[in-house]
Formats: sequence, C-alpha cells, structure tokens
Amino acid sequence: MLQRKRAKRSQETLAAHAGEIEITQAGRPLAMPLYQTTVWGFDSVEDANSIYHDPSKGWVYYRSSGPNQSAFEKAFAQMEGAEASRATGSGMAAIFTALITAAQAGDHIIAEKSIYGVTVSLFLKQLSRFGIEVTFADLSDEQAVKAALKPNTKAIFFETLGNPLVGVADLAALANLARENKLVSIVDSTFTPPTLLRPLEYGVDVVVHATTKYTNGHSDALGGILSGNKNFVKMATESAQLIGLTMSPFDAWMNVRSLKTLPLRMGAHCRNALAIAQWLEAQPQVSRVHYPGLESHARHELAQRQLPKGFGGMLAFEIKEGGAEEVQRFIKALEHIPYVPSLADVITTVNYPAMTSHRHLSLEQRNAVGVTDRLVRISAGIEDPADIIADLEQALSVL
Repeated sequence: MLQRKRAKRSQETLAAHAGEIEITQAGRPLAMPLYQTTVWGFDSVEDANSIYHDPSKGWVYYRSSGPNQSAFEKAFAQMEGAEASRATGSGMAAIFTALITAAQAGDHIIAEKSIYGVTVSLFLKQLSRFGIEVTFADLSDEQAVKAALKPNTKAIFFETLGNPLVGVADLAALANLARENKLVSIVDSTFTPPTLLRPLEYGVDVVVHATTKYTNGHSDALGGILSGNKNFVKMATESAQLIGLTMSPFDAWMNVRSLKTLPLRMGAHCRNALAIAQWLEAQPQVSRVHYPGLESHARHELAQRQLPKGFGGMLAFEIKEGGAEEVQRFIKALEHIPYVPSLADVITTVNYPAMTSHRHLSLEQRNAVGVTDRLVRISAGIEDPADIIADLEQALSVL
C-alpha cells in the first residue's frame, strides 16, 4: 500500500487521534495488551468486507468479537478440550445462549431439579416466554428422566458439582442417555473448572461456566463461556452476537490473566475444602456436611473417578438445631470470613442459599431440593486452613 504524506494537523485532530501507534519492533509484549475499543478502522471497504466474509482474519465490531475475547476463547477451549468456545457477559448469559441454541419455541428441556436457584428462575420466568417448556427431575434416577421425556424434548441440563449441595452428576450415564434419545446434553461445570474436570471427555455435548467464579477467581471480572463442537458454538455465537451477550474487553483480559494461575489456585481450594469438611463433620453443632471428598457423600466413589485431581472448593453444611435465626447468628459471629452472595474468591466466604441463590423459590420448593433454612454454603479460599477452621470454630460456639 502506498504511504500517504500527512499534512500538518490541527490540535483538535491530534487530540482525536491520540494513542495511535504503529508497532514496528521485532519483540512483543509478554502480557497480552488490553484492546479497550468497540470498533476497528480500515483503509478501505474491501479490507472490512474481507473480515465480514472471514471473521478469522480480524475484527470489525466488539459485539461480534475482539482480540481479548478471542484470546480467552482460544485458551479456554484448549483447556476444556473443546473444538470451540464462546465467551459471554455473564454465566447466566452463557446458560441462556446454550439453551436457546439447543431448543426453540415449542420444544421441551429436562433439567436437574437441584440446581442454582437463579437458573431455575431463568427456566420458569424467561424460557417460558420463548415458548420453551421445562420439566425438573432427579437426573440421577434414569426412570425419572425417561418418564419426563416427551416427543419434543431437545436437551437435558444439569450441574456438576451442583449448587449448593455439591451433587455429583454421572457424566457418562447422562451423556449416553442424551445420545440414545437424540438430545443435547448441557452441563454447568462452574464448580469444577477444566483443571479438575473436562466433561466433554465423558461424552457431554456442551459445557458452560460462570467465569466470574473460579476461572477469574478474584471477584473482579464478570463473565461466562460455553464450549462444544464447532457447529454448536457457531450457532451459539450467532445468537450471542445478535442479542448482545458479549464479554467486555476488560473482563476477557482479566480472565486470560487469571487462567495462568487457575491450576495453582484450584489445588489450594480443594485441599482447604477437604480439610474444612472433615473438621465440620466432627462438630456437635453440625448435623450434616455436603462434600464429595467425604466418604459419607452419597456419590463419593463416582467423585473419586471423575475428580481425581480434587473435589472442588465448595461445600455446605447443616446446623443441627434451629433455623434461619441460628444460621444468621453463626454468620454474624464470624470474624474473618465474610458473608458473600457469590463464591470462588481467593478468600474463604460463607453464603446462606435460602436468602441468596434460592431466595426466589418458595419454602416448599427449597425444601424439595434440600435447600433448608439450616443450610450454610462455604467457598473455601486459599488461606492457611488452620486460620479458616479457627474462625469457624469460634463462630459455631455461639450455637
């Protein structure tokens, strides 16, 4: 291309073009730069059109994609063992995108009954508006799943590990069931990022994550991602682009940064969660501990097979006596562990599902899925486990 000689430009023009640089040196930045831009400029219509025809050649407008988002998607797909991934603005956006890609108006989806309360609300309050019907069932019961099947069933949706009771889904069994009935299997694997579990290796079709949680791991970047085969992700990408469910440049940049330490962080989360769970199980104020790393967990053997690198950083327990008042007294007595309506930070946090993730469900609905007024959820951080346990011990003493 011919080099055009630039005329002297005004202060206004110089100000408008501030920050434009040409990288001519041979080296490259060790950390990925942040491309905080919504659109790209071109020298010609032809240059822009070439990217519209083949998006792999570059970027045009950030609602479609950008360098930071593309880098995150590529890195995550490699870790997940997927053909492709699509990043979204939140975990719920990733779930919604996956569901509307798998089903449309007039279709039916079967969902695990014991899942994140906000996902339940998405099914009941939003998907119904799109003409998509849902049946909730115990997906560990093959007969219950078969009973829920309809001629228009298109997908099954479940979590592993489940939120908040950390249930373990039999991935191979559910993937086989879906395949036999020509359904799309979709799993929310937020609690078990790719360093612990890769559901696609068990035959699951689509994996979604709230990258806000362990992928990012520092409570400072919102996002979600879905992964699967190229055809599904291509269809999902089209929906995400049209609706505008795009991850921001900064959040994508932050998630790329966080991926670098994900294996190290997850190792510490898993070790601490197991230590806390084992300690809690011996406390007189506690009636039950939910953690797949414990032999008392109903699916401990399955967890050992599917999660050989660690059982995750999430656990829950039930106080032996009382209800909401006693749980709130315990939480208020904690000195160093904050009450947080989220999870997966590097610091340990507690949560009361009955008043956060499942607050939109009735008492009967919550009790039916095991989210009682006595249930406390813990997100184990990466601190010294002795310090975590010391705070839990002094707080339990008030009960």
